[in-house]
Amino acid sequence: MRPSTRKKRDLVIETALALFMQKGYESVSVDDIIAATHTSKGTFYHYFKSKEDIVAEVGERQHAIIEQWSRRSPARVQSLESHINRLFLDLASNLSAYPRLVRSFTALSMQNDKLNRQQRKLSEYLLTALQRWLPDPNKAALLISVYNGIVSKWCLNEDGDLEQMIRTEFSLLWAGLRTNEPVGPLSVTPKQKEDPPMKVAVIGGGLAGLTAAAYLSEESGVEGVLFERSPQLGGRAFTYEKAGFTLNYGAHAVYGIDRHKLTTMEKELGLSFSSKQVDKRKVMYEKHDQVTPAPLDFVNLMKTELLSTMQKVRFVGEITAIMANNHQMKNYRTLGDFLADSNADEDVKELWEHLVCSNFFITPEDARRVPGTVIAEYYHNLFLSSRPVNYVLGSWAVITNQLREKIELSGHWEIALQEGIETIRYEDRKFVLKSKNRELAFDRVIFAMPVQQVIKLLKGSAWEPFLAPYESNTATEVMVYDVGLSRVVARPFSYISDMNNKLFISDVSATDYTLVPEGGQLLQGIAYLNDEFATEEERKAYLEQRTEQMERLFDKHYPGWRESIAVKRVSKKAMVASVKNIATNALLPNRLENVPFYFCGDGCTGKGELAERAFSSARIVAKQILKDVPQPALV
Repeated sequence: MRPSTRKKRDLVIETALALFMQKGYESVSVDDIIAATHTSKGTFYHYFKSKEDIVAEVGERQHAIIEQWSRRSPARVQSLESHINRLFLDLASNLSAYPRLVRSFTALSMQNDKLNRQQRKLSEYLLTALQRWLPDPNKAALLISVYNGIVSKWCLNEDGDLEQMIRTEFSLLWAGLRTNEPVGPLSVTPKQKEDPPMKVAVIGGGLAGLTAAAYLSEESGVEGVLFERSPQLGGRAFTYEKAGFTLNYGAHAVYGIDRHKLTTMEKELGLSFSSKQVDKRKVMYEKHDQVTPAPLDFVNLMKTELLSTMQKVRFVGEITAIMANNHQMKNYRTLGDFLADSNADEDVKELWEHLVCSNFFITPEDARRVPGTVIAEYYHNLFLSSRPVNYVLGSWAVITNQLREKIELSGHWEIALQEGIETIRYEDRKFVLKSKNRELAFDRVIFAMPVQQVIKLLKGSAWEPFLAPYESNTATEVMVYDVGLSRVVARPFSYISDMNNKLFISDVSATDYTLVPEGGQLLQGIAYLNDEFATEEERKAYLEQRTEQMERLFDKHYPGWRESIAVKRVSKKAMVASVKNIATNALLPNRLENVPFYFCGDGCTGKGELAERAFSSARIVAKQILKDVPQPALV
């Protein structure tokens, strides 16, 4: 449509809408619109079949609002709840401009089939858009029903403020959506004598620090400050966008999400996020140039060519024993000790070794040093999972943004970015934390940072000697090779693991479509790294070799990737876990005898590995502190 033509059409629409608002839809005829716009009947009917088509323009504007809202990148959304609220407020703002028309339209749609179809179509589109972010169809439908009810109530109230009604009633609605508890009668407690709030400091704004602070922020008797020395939260789970691609410093794959502490947190903290399972049929292992399905479940195990028939029978028996929690592995100091004592074929032993490499992000040498109890417990959960590998849609930012919002909305917590703690001392029964610009006193202190940084901060203090056993702990480090491609160059599988060179490539965008612009592809290569070198030159040569091996794997399975690069990021040494869970390391306990602090993070004791240990240890620490919060006395 030419600009001049569109301008004429828009004039008719705006004039008609103004007449509908003044007189009501039923009282305005096509002739009235023609007279007010100084046009002819031919011109009117060139643009519209009837005045109902003009009313449909309001619906089109609503449709455009929903469409624009749906395009928002999950990484830029602070929280699911606020994002959904923004949509309904924008829809309400559009309707508020036409109060009398909306009232007429609402009444007429009950009788007019065409208008009724338009309204149903818009509601269906709204439901589809909501379910992209809120996968529970019942909750999505409830939001729409409440919104429609508020609009109906507004239509009956000539002086009502639609946007304020949305704000008031949606706040009540979300309070109900966040809990699964049945609605009970209103309870009224006696007035209480309030003790001074407990003051808590959380040092470190990664996944563990955010989780601990989020749990504590729910308790009104606790105030606190979350200190983070960098400009952003999330730590190694930091997310950023470039050229339309969302890149994660920490992979947002979650193993066994249905048995993961993240699922527990989702319920307890009222988080809302979606996840999608990696297609198990497209997870492949490559050995001696032969690509074969990874034995993730019974179907793939039967298809894989990594094992012979008898070896498959043996491996199924071991999986069954792990699931029943009676595998002999838990009685061995390390995986290497178990494999040395096992009478299994070498292919079965190699498969165990490779599984541990893949899930723990370590080399075969380190895999053999993982404690047998750790492996038995980890695979007990993973083999019982119905969702072994999932991606949180939209990256870790979807989780970290919600945790941040929960902390900030509490009203009694502060998030201090770019404020590192320099010293800690004990004075007048308080822990005094000094940063560059201020000193603050706290009742409790949580360290949510790598143990290596904790030791550095406490160096020279009376508590330093008690941390000595953890000073030599080594971290899990890998090479990360991310490439965002302007097109899908190939999609033969969603994951390919090179068993010969111990590296893999994930087609992240095959599972998480939210991370790429339309038509793009995001590939992430990971290479497990040795960390023992005689000289720095030896280490550099090794890293160059690993880079070349990774690029050859890209060349082999994703031909044309080099010519299609839109974004590229290579981290030759990226920390996956602050403490490698092997026999020569010791995970830091959540509480340490003679040390008055709390410790959480992926280098501390807790359930699972990687991010799960960060989440679970933070939850444990927060629950321990909450037990000490004094309860107000009844007056």
